[in-house]
Amino acid sequence: MSITSKSVSGQVPKSAFAIGYLTLVVLVFGDALFAQEYLYLTPSWLAWYAAAAIALAGSAYFFFKADWRRVFRQIPIELSLLIALMLGSVLWSYYPSQTISSFLIQAGVVMAALFFIAVFSWRQIFNLFANTIRGIIFAALGYELLLSILSLMAQASVLGVDENLFQSIRNIGQVPDGRTIDDLLLRNSFMGSWALMGLITFLIEFAIEKRHKYLTVVSILLAIVTIVLSGSAGIVFATVAVGLAGLVSLLAEGKDRDTRHRYYRIAWAISGTAGFVVLIFRRVVFEFLGKSPDMTHRTDIWKSVFNLVSERPLEGWGFTGVWVPGVEPFSGLIVINGIEYFQAHNSYLEMALQLGAVGLVLFLILLTRTFIKTWRLGVHHSHVLYLWPLLLFVTQLIRGITESRLLVQSAMFMVIIFAIKSYDPEEMLEKNSKKPKLEAMRKRPMTKMKRR
Repeated sequence: MSITSKSVSGQVPKSAFAIGYLTLVVLVFGDALFAQEYLYLTPSWLAWYAAAAIALAGSAYFFFKADWRRVFRQIPIELSLLIALMLGSVLWSYYPSQTISSFLIQAGVVMAALFFIAVFSWRQIFNLFANTIRGIIFAALGYELLLSILSLMAQASVLGVDENLFQSIRNIGQVPDGRTIDDLLLRNSFMGSWALMGLITFLIEFAIEKRHKYLTVVSILLAIVTIVLSGSAGIVFATVAVGLAGLVSLLAEGKDRDTRHRYYRIAWAISGTAGFVVLIFRRVVFEFLGKSPDMTHRTDIWKSVFNLVSERPLEGWGFTGVWVPGVEPFSGLIVINGIEYFQAHNSYLEMALQLGAVGLVLFLILLTRTFIKTWRLGVHHSHVLYLWPLLLFVTQLIRGITESRLLVQSAMFMVIIFAIKSYDPEEMLEKNSKKPKLEAMRKRPMTKMKRR
């Protein structure tokens, strides 16, 4: 029996959920691996290849058993053109073999996203993300706690634990630049961004789920701890942007068109003013956040990348997703304090570098239309669930200012899902009571909240 559009709303086989969880895990670990190196034959990569192959095969199987024709009809033309341009860029790419291999990886990401869109409802996608992010945060903090306990035991020579044992455990997963797995898990923007997405997800989970409230509360608290430990200034700005977007969307819901647009103008004015103030007083702001005024050398990185963009402004250098070590023109392009960087640290500049002005325009059109569709979904539907795609999408847009990950892996996976699934017909969504979310929450009895 095939998975039809009717069964998408509820009756999905357990094996499809298993593939869904595996897909998310593959994407998350792919983010971490590609952030450090590129397609090696180490044990970590071999395990990733095997898991990715199973996830891709399962995604294709369940996608073509579902109502795949409906999904194809919902694909925005600019997304189709952008993906076609990624492949077409091999014709003028400065590194054609890397463009082909990178496109094959991107095609796998597209297939996984189409599988999620065709098979799962919004609520099921939400639950898949919630449980996966919860597992990531719990594992990261659990590992950090283990290291702290072992460190104390090593210092006190308890139960035979010494400094050598502690260092051997800490060095598990050490990458070529000398960083260890606990550095990668907690102390960077990668983990901070997942923690912010987790915080958004868990807050919405608290509002919509009737059971396991204590688990959700614990998840919220641990997500906040992880954000703090990440020490990422970009995540601080993303958190502010997400908070503003959530507040405006809640206030605008149920209002007439003129009132909504007045709220929007005020929000844009506040955002613009805040951005201008941060720009003028960036030294004070970033020093307060414990960062350098140049955003950890990002201005130097952007200047170097812009010089490359100016050499091929229209067509770009060719799609590669992440920069490939040892390949010109990236090799040795950016070396700061002895560390070589392999990304532009800005998704929009990265797109201009790889696919030129044509690719950048298509990308901006895709992001703009997706923002409008997710905004309308979040504002015009009464269910709190539909704030989730909007707020996660805003997180990715802001993250794209300081990181290049919006083009690849889990971020592109989310962009594709939000861009296509936001076109789902009304009958595939949760019941819309037309009652504004704030009004519904105010009228909800506190005793009922406690029983949940």
